[in-house]
Amino acid sequence: MMLVVLPWMALAVPILSLPLGFPWNETVVYRLNLLGLDLPVYLEGLAWGFTWPLRIGVTISAALLFYLTTQHTALIAMLFKFRLPFRFIYMVAATLQLIPLMVDEVRSIYQAQLARGLRTDVSIVKKLWNFLLLVVPLTLSSLGKVQTRAIALESRGFSAQVPKTVLYDIRFKTVDYLFFTCMAAVTLYLGYLYVTAGYSPFVRLRFLLAG
Repeated sequence: MMLVVLPWMALAVPILSLPLGFPWNETVVYRLNLLGLDLPVYLEGLAWGFTWPLRIGVTISAALLFYLTTQHTALIAMLFKFRLPFRFIYMVAATLQLIPLMVDEVRSIYQAQLARGLRTDVSIVKKLWNFLLLVVPLTLSSLGKVQTRAIALESRGFSAQVPKTVLYDIRFKTVDYLFFTCMAAVTLYLGYLYVTAGYSPFVRLRFLLAG
């Protein structure tokens, strides 16, 4: 996760905290002398530069946690419970099924490339080229699997206008209703913050400085 967050921080902090056009920069916290230039460092830009990469990291972590801790059958049954369109439900199910298949495919392709003499102790430019050697066969293999899956679905009447059923039934418990209630309360509170304090109250840190 740090491999994703840290490069974003290294790119966002200098761009947003320096006077390069970020509209909310007002509070100067430091003056940087670089090559004879007196450059102010703004608090608002620093806040944006640190919070946005952290949001990306939280989003990716939440998605991984959801994927690793949620049973796929229970998720599909819940989507049926919400009466969502069947095509959307199948799209979610197919995505969850293809992720482990693609991971295994990448591993197989990588091992095959190593058996063919792929060098790993090379420069960054060469590693990027080696990455393309993995992407091309993975893309072609994925397209082939998707086409095979589409033919199999159509042969089983996927597009037939008949009621769809699910193998497992799911029923909400008291803890589920409590969780949904808490999520609704948090959403309303964040909406209130959006209306009163702006898109991100942590960016406009005047109330912290004033206190």
